[in-house]
Amino acid sequence: MAIEPFTPTQAQLNEGIIHVCYEYANLMSAAYWDQKGAAPWRTQCDDAFLLGYRKLGDFLLNKERSSIKVSGTDREELPDILALDYLPSGFVPTWTLEAWTKEWRSAMNKQLAHVSFIRNKSWDHRKWVPRLEAEFRETWGKFLAALDTNYQQPFADEINRCRNKEGFPGITL
Repeated sequence: MAIEPFTPTQAQLNEGIIHVCYEYANLMSAAYWDQKGAAPWRTQCDDAFLLGYRKLGDFLLNKERSSIKVSGTDREELPDILALDYLPSGFVPTWTLEAWTKEWRSAMNKQLAHVSFIRNKSWDHRKWVPRLEAEFRETWGKFLAALDTNYQQPFADEINRCRNKEGFPGITL
């Protein structure tokens, strides 16, 4: 039995905006505190920044959904949310997150999710967080500019809600 491709409902898309903006706000918070925080908790911000970047990088760059097969069935759990879900039909993103994809995406797949012998890349937050944050902000701006008109206001509203949450004033979203 073949599994039909997943098409999110409007309710799922609306709920997805909340999740995407939450992840974005947390990524920017992690970048902020990574640069301004003190050891040892600053190191936790490194991990939060890298994990958040990995998640949102996949959101922005992936063209196909990953999903979870339910063991012993032909049913799939809800797959990943993609930036493509919110873009006009036929729109082809041109953003790349070049520093992330060339320098860190592959390395962090091992370093974040595994204790592995394959950790041959050294991370220096002072060098990479400012560069990756700037790259992400630029790409996020391109994503927001490309949004289907039906999603522009909901994304803006949700970012404003995140901005006004405790702990986020002073962090540029």
